[in-house]
Amino acid sequence: MAKKIELEMTNGNYAKNIILFAIPVIVSSWLQLSFNLADYIVCKNFVGENAVGAIGDTGSLSALIVDLFIGFAVGVNVVISKAVGSKNKEKVERAIGTSTTLALICGLVLAIIGVFMSKIFLEWMNTPSELIDMSNSYMVIYFIGVPFLLLYNFGAACLRGMGDTTKPFIYLTIGGIINVVFNIIFVKYCGLGVSGLAIATVMSEAISSILTIISLYRNKKGFASLQLKYLKPHTEELVDIIKIGIPAGIQSAMFDIANVIIQTNINSFGTAIIAGDSAASRINNFTYCGMDGFAQAGIAFIAANYGAKNIDGIKKSFKWSIIFCLATDVLMSAIEIIFRKQLVELIVINDDAVKNGELNILVLMSTHSLMALVDILAAGERGLGDSLLPAVVSFIGICVLRIIYVFTFFKMEQFHSMFYLYLTYPISWLITSIANGICCAVLFKKKFKEIENEKAKATVSKEANEANTVNK
Repeated sequence: MAKKIELEMTNGNYAKNIILFAIPVIVSSWLQLSFNLADYIVCKNFVGENAVGAIGDTGSLSALIVDLFIGFAVGVNVVISKAVGSKNKEKVERAIGTSTTLALICGLVLAIIGVFMSKIFLEWMNTPSELIDMSNSYMVIYFIGVPFLLLYNFGAACLRGMGDTTKPFIYLTIGGIINVVFNIIFVKYCGLGVSGLAIATVMSEAISSILTIISLYRNKKGFASLQLKYLKPHTEELVDIIKIGIPAGIQSAMFDIANVIIQTNINSFGTAIIAGDSAASRINNFTYCGMDGFAQAGIAFIAANYGAKNIDGIKKSFKWSIIFCLATDVLMSAIEIIFRKQLVELIVINDDAVKNGELNILVLMSTHSLMALVDILAAGERGLGDSLLPAVVSFIGICVLRIIYVFTFFKMEQFHSMFYLYLTYPISWLITSIANGICCAVLFKKKFKEIENEKAKATVSKEANEANTVNK
């Protein structure tokens, strides 16, 4: 039965299979965002708009700390997809065991850092005094649950690497429903405020991660499963995961470092602006996750076809992932722009907060297709096994450029406004997408040549063996 939901990634109708792969990823992300949005709605109705700002203020900081390690999940996806493409079951099972162990170790390290350093980090970001205690309470509890968060993400990457996106979707949905139910119980009836929201989040992550690990262990009829004998770091697989994962994590961290600096500047505009920005960011994430689902499909399908030495499959995977990624982004951005006021007012009601939320959506969503290009081009490079290249490009084009912009142009009095602060996003996306496009073209050409040379050598070797057999 498990085989039926593990998609074929190296032949067949690529457009159809990429859609089938991406839809559960997208819908599960949207459900997760909807559950997170419920946190904000519960905050607005039962705690107050300061609570919305308090949670929002933690977003870029917690992402910075966690995303570096979440990048390993990208490495897991690529390593497993490539091994599936080359039909190497034992390597897949070693990779599953290695990734599960890695998730536990990294999760515990992050939990310790987050619990003991949260308030210090928030003070460094100039978090307003009226928000800092609530933000700190939320972050401390959130980081206690980070081991569960990593276990789910790594486990989901293992399943997706084998072509199964349905199970991660189901387990995330179950966890999300639990999150919403306990949000209301802890906040409305127990009066726990933002701490109650954080506790509900940890509970939902724990349920999702446990179900994912059980599924991997019981996946005996699938391509591979979690074997207890492989539940340890395996040098070859660990190195492969790290080679892809560290640059991918660094790339995410580059975005996050720049965003922490931007958030620090947003904090200087006051709690209403923070709340409006937080509201818009949560809404914008729906568009990002829509296009990112096809970027994730691109990574898995390109890696699988690269493992199978299938140049035509690589080209088709890349083409369709780009088409679907951009189409989804443009459609959803348009919907957000048209209904921006109504969407922001779901979360905040203060006039200044609403206006800033609208401004955020208008500037970022009208140019978000550039962000889609950044992600899908980087996905193509990672699928071919090169994660360092997009990381370097992102470091320069996203992190360095945004920091220079914020500390020079934005500091000028005539440009010191939220509009010009938000403008840093499309400027950095444009430059990074152009650089990634050039790098991607060069890398694809190089990898195709390598595959053709390997096939030529294999053909010569086969003909030589056949000739030797005839002579004998």
